[in-house]
Amino acid sequence: MRIAIIDTSTTRAAIIAEGLREAGLTDQVVIDPAGPLARQIEACAPEVVLINLENPSRDLLEDFFAMSRALDRPIAMFVDQSDAESALAAVGAGVSAYVVDGLAKQRIKPVLDVAIRRFQAFSRLQAELA
Repeated sequence: MRIAIIDTSTTRAAIIAEGLREAGLTDQVVIDPAGPLARQIEACAPEVVLINLENPSRDLLEDFFAMSRALDRPIAMFVDQSDAESALAAVGAGVSAYVVDGLAKQRIKPVLDVAIRRFQAFSRLQAELA
């Protein structure tokens, strides 16, 4: 399973990558959030996107939510700080797992598993409605 890692900090991205490797997930691509996100994600064709934002501004969150609406794949988002409005916006934008102040190497794999299962369940519901 190819996983795209998007993080504003290269140090945290390395921690995430290490946690994924320890869980046996070695097909990873680190994406530079300063570059064109959609193009980079399209180029690496990940099956899952993991986003980690330390203290996201409202504008940065809006950019990520716009991107997540366009993606048709599971997205797990870790943030250090949040509010109810941001959490609702994330879920509304298609983020499958939204974790506040919970980034730890041993938690990454279980959170990704939940994101994938939630995405699959939501996709089944959409197919049934169609």
